[in-house]
Amino acid sequence: MEPSVSAEKTQRELGGVWKASPGSVSERLWINAKSDSRLIGRGDIFVAIPGGRTDGHEHLEEARQKGALFAVVSRPVQSSPLPQLLVQNTVLALRTLAVLALRAHREAGHRLVTLTGSVGKTTTRELVRRGLAAEGGCHASHANENNEIGVPLTLLSWPQGQRNCVLEAGVRKSGDIDYLSPLLSAEVGIITAIAPGHLEILGSVDSVWAEKSKLLREVVPGGVRVVPEPVRRLFGADSLFGDTTRILRTGSIGEGASLPGTVVAVLRGDPGMVLHVDEWGIDLPLSRPSLALAWCSLLALIALEALGVPPGDGAARLAGYEGLPGRLERKILPSGLLILLDHYNANPASMREALDWLAREAQARPRARSYAILGDMLELGEESAAFHEEMGRQAARTGIDRVWYRGEERPAFDRGFRSEGGDLARIRGAEDFAQDLRKGRGPEGGDILLVKGSRGMKLEEVVAPLLEGI
Repeated sequence: MEPSVSAEKTQRELGGVWKASPGSVSERLWINAKSDSRLIGRGDIFVAIPGGRTDGHEHLEEARQKGALFAVVSRPVQSSPLPQLLVQNTVLALRTLAVLALRAHREAGHRLVTLTGSVGKTTTRELVRRGLAAEGGCHASHANENNEIGVPLTLLSWPQGQRNCVLEAGVRKSGDIDYLSPLLSAEVGIITAIAPGHLEILGSVDSVWAEKSKLLREVVPGGVRVVPEPVRRLFGADSLFGDTTRILRTGSIGEGASLPGTVVAVLRGDPGMVLHVDEWGIDLPLSRPSLALAWCSLLALIALEALGVPPGDGAARLAGYEGLPGRLERKILPSGLLILLDHYNANPASMREALDWLAREAQARPRARSYAILGDMLELGEESAAFHEEMGRQAARTGIDRVWYRGEERPAFDRGFRSEGGDLARIRGAEDFAQDLRKGRGPEGGDILLVKGSRGMKLEEVVAPLLEGI
């Protein structure tokens, strides 16, 4: 049975009024909807959302020409003959449409995986999508569409013929998951990690857990929650852990560990690492020596196993995952220079992992010099300076030859760097990077360069002189 929703049911659930003869549209069926008229396919619904730069109500005719069945609008558009369902708020209507689509997919036997967390969301999402592709196909969130608009649009672009969907939900403030909760009734829910992030708004790590853990409460009866063991140790008193829904906890990740349920990360040399999962007796080759990638891979393996994928099959499907642009991305220039691009976002946990990744790459390349372009970790609230001091301390311990830094927290970074014996002469402003390259004071063939900071730092602009020739 292919999932579908009738226009009649849509009108009833939205409480809207047809601005066209109901008989002409009420029997029509849909499953996908778009808010961008350029993306409309034949049989889709067009949802006209007012925006700061453009108003969807101005694009009904384009949607009609591309094959839209009807439009959901908050004001009638007399100039278009496209049937219109008039509602009070099209953003709220978008969420209701996504609820209808999710119900139709579930009635067709399709499955949803949801995930959130402080770090590793997108990498884990992509790994689970990769692992489920052979299980009847798998749809997933695109780019960073994980907010009140992006989450509904992910469900509303879920193709009829794909059995699985992996949905990423982001959290910036209290109430974000409450708003999305009707869309999160999943067979598997995953928390990737709980760490400092968005503290300017959420205030504390306890508040981060309080909001993000709501995603796990929406797992359907009989479903599975995947919770990292460090998170369970911190928040084990939460009533969530007494719930009847099955909870699968990860083990820990370490080197030399061999306890059941533990993942052993084994440095294999350039460019990768092998994960050995004792409990299942499997090896998973990774494309780079990154504990962050190891952690995300473990979470994905556990989610896949919960959905019936044998661990050995899951490991084979995840092996060699190369990452997305700006996230655990590894580039080798023709000169032999290795660039580690992880600048899509940053918080203290991901910064620690990135600097650790740099150290591991250097361990595999004993003659390489280590360099870094670093930027502020944003939205850390009153503790921001302390987090950046620790970042400086770790950078000094890593033995970086030179750092180019962008951001207002450089004084705190400098303090931490100096406190660990680092020479402040090794720290330059990011604006000096291009000039230093021209003068031969930057990374060369055989060296390693890490690029890491929050997206708002736009570090891709700093490293651009190196990448333009690729």
